[in-house]
This record gives sequence, C-alpha cells and structure tokens, in this order.
Amino acid sequence: MSRKMFNTLEEAFECYGRENLVPIDFIKQQIFYAKHGCQPKFIWEKEGTNGKLTCWYLKTETNYIYKKWLANKPL
Repeated sequence: MSRKMFNTLEEAFECYGRENLVPIDFIKQQIFYAKHGCQPKFIWEKEGTNGKLTCWYLKTETNYIYKKWLANKPL
C-alpha cells in the first residue's frame, strides 16, 4: 500500500474530504489508536499552539477503535 504525502492540511482535506477526517489532539488517544492498528492519514501542528500535534484519521477507519476507546478510556 502506498502512503499519500501532503504538504498542508488543505491538501489532506482535498484528498479525503473535510467531513471524512476526524482530528484527535489527546496524545493518550493517539497512542491507543496506534496500539490498535489505526494510523493517522495526516499529522499537523494544532492551530494556535506551539508544538502540539493533531492527528487526522478517517472516520470509517476509526469507528470500531473509537467504541473501544469509549469503553476503556484510559486516564
């Protein structure tokens, strides 16, 4: 599988559609998703912050993992 490379968040929106991408800022949730095999489609610095990342995931790929997150929600 090839990985798409984007230079801006707008390019990711153009490719996947803004309504299809979900932003996740919370690092523990990002790690939980990665541990369960769900990788972000795009990573970008959170707007208005210095050094905080937002990972953008496809909604269709995160439905199952999101339900697991809600059930387990590690603190």
